[in-house]
Amino acid sequence: MQKIIVASALALAVSAAWADQTVQADVVIVGAGGAGFSAAVSAAEAGAKNIVLLEKNPVVGGHTVLSGGSVNAVDHERQKALGIEDSAEKMAAQTMKAGDFRANPELVKTLADNSEAAIKWMEKLGVQWNPRVFEAWGGLFARSHNSGDKNAGHDYIRVLNKAAKEHGVQVKTNTRAIELIRKDDKSPVEGVVAQTKNGEKITYQAKAVVLVTGGFTANVPMRMRYDRRLDASFKTTANPTGKSFDGSTGDGINMATKIGADTDGMNYIQLIPFVGGRCIDYVGGDIFVDPQGKRFVNEGGRRDAIADAVLALPGRTMWVITDDQSLKGASVEGKLKKGIVFKADTVEEMAQKMGVDPKVLQATLDLYNEFAAKKEDPDFGKTTFTQLINKPPYFFGKETQDVHFSCGGLRITPNAEVVDVNGKVIPGLYAAGETTGGIHGTNRAGGNALIDNFVFGRIAGQQAANLAK
Repeated sequence: MQKIIVASALALAVSAAWADQTVQADVVIVGAGGAGFSAAVSAAEAGAKNIVLLEKNPVVGGHTVLSGGSVNAVDHERQKALGIEDSAEKMAAQTMKAGDFRANPELVKTLADNSEAAIKWMEKLGVQWNPRVFEAWGGLFARSHNSGDKNAGHDYIRVLNKAAKEHGVQVKTNTRAIELIRKDDKSPVEGVVAQTKNGEKITYQAKAVVLVTGGFTANVPMRMRYDRRLDASFKTTANPTGKSFDGSTGDGINMATKIGADTDGMNYIQLIPFVGGRCIDYVGGDIFVDPQGKRFVNEGGRRDAIADAVLALPGRTMWVITDDQSLKGASVEGKLKKGIVFKADTVEEMAQKMGVDPKVLQATLDLYNEFAAKKEDPDFGKTTFTQLINKPPYFFGKETQDVHFSCGGLRITPNAEVVDVNGKVIPGLYAAGETTGGIHGTNRAGGNALIDNFVFGRIAGQQAANLAK
């Protein structure tokens, strides 16, 4: 292993020497999503002056800007007003349990302990949190927040981008980081080599580098290395048609492992139903039925359990049903126009469009509504009900599983420092967000990705700035 690392480092040094130009920076951040902007703003607040943010795409935002915007956090003020009892200890315990206790307890504790401060920080920057605190789909507890907008992820990027500009952060789009600069396996990381859209290579020499490039869900060979099922027939939730671009190709992970970084939990890849018939992003307002019109799973259960249940169905598809009472997401109008989601005034009409027996579907809804009225589900153990599903028109559509999130990535410390294969910190290298592993274990709870971005992005930025100073 030692020889491989040294050889890689020497190759990187040679590549840096061949760059067309060299730029000096205090902190270089690779990836302009939620974690990247959090790191940039945090580094500036901590005193770093010359901060460069690199983004390979022509636009910023990453997966955060595409997200529904659910942010899990302990929030004593809002939760207390709604009669919800929560604590950092409870959040940490539930996160560990959700991931089958495969997560790093120190990282989980850091996430939970800093969650409330993170949403207050975002609020100070300009995010206006909705007073409503809810249980995100797959979130397992009512601690999710959003801005109240149907495009909440866009709100977060807008606010962070504005703050970064005000702090003088240099954002370089169409600029892809391709190599980390490190002399040998005992030396610190000294920057990155990047390539612009026109092929020009630039060496960014820096005192600290933060990797926030997202996961590897869009890299089919890489994800199949860890889960053979996830071939090219599976699309990603960021690129459901396969015709646009999803930048989560494992860039940061691959660059760091080439200089000796360790990884954690790479075989834990999350699938969710996201781009088909689902119209809401919370638990309690819809039901999932199989091709015969019968319930088959706890709609509020763990995401991995739902994914496995859907993959076991004929055609690996289900129907999702809600009604006029639920709070719909931003995508519903578009889905209706495209014929992905349908409307029906009666259960019989809905059944005919679904191609199922109307009596079976009616019986399914009647039984579910009995459970919802009592808030008990003896069939599948669902515990969160926000309504009955009995007010026309009904909204419904087919839904399948798309690759959504890679729970594994670079091994880090609670200070967001990247760790090598020998368990030692790699000086000058930090990481946050979906680029990292060890925070979610086998299964990420819904709403924990964005708070992960904000918490560890802030920490990475602070640590990078402190090192640069």
